[in-house]
Amino acid sequence: MVTPFSISSSSPFLSPTKSLRSSSSVKVTKAPPLHFLHSKRLLSVSVTSSVQKSDTDSPPLPPKVETFWQWLRDEGVVSAKAPARPAVVPEGLGLVAQRDLSRNEVVLEVPKRFWINPDAVAASEIGTLCSELKPWVSVALFLIREKLKNDSPLRYYVDILPEYTHSTIYCAGQKRSWLNFKVSVVAVSD
Repeated sequence: MVTPFSISSSSPFLSPTKSLRSSSSVKVTKAPPLHFLHSKRLLSVSVTSSVQKSDTDSPPLPPKVETFWQWLRDEGVVSAKAPARPAVVPEGLGLVAQRDLSRNEVVLEVPKRFWINPDAVAASEIGTLCSELKPWVSVALFLIREKLKNDSPLRYYVDILPEYTHSTIYCAGQKRSWLNFKVSVVAVSD
């Protein structure tokens, strides 16, 4: 049994898929939540469905994703024994469990040296320039800078980020409503 998770611009980072188009049998289960560490906070993702699927049901991965997964292996983030692998699922790019997961089992652990958060920005070459900015703005500028650098140590990660996202961004000045913004990263040439 495998459990698909989607990584797409229209859903949270690792969210269980809601629908699956497959002729295989679907078994709905109440699984324990999976925990992911994100910038000093623990995020919880609940798995709500399991699907019997073979590796041939999924379209091939884009070459940049294959390169990114190999980079993660080379950096020691994932191993051949990892309980999940990247796959294209109906909701987009995702991680698919290769077997049933135990309660509190670590699926993927991202070393602190690869975290992209305000602390990473502060320690970078642009940290002093971003010190007075809102944290999410400094992280966005950091990602743009890394995308434009040919020798970025995060090159393989930045290469797989979507150009656009339709994620909702909360505006602190608008306490009564959520506003949708289309976020785009555009490379500017000199």
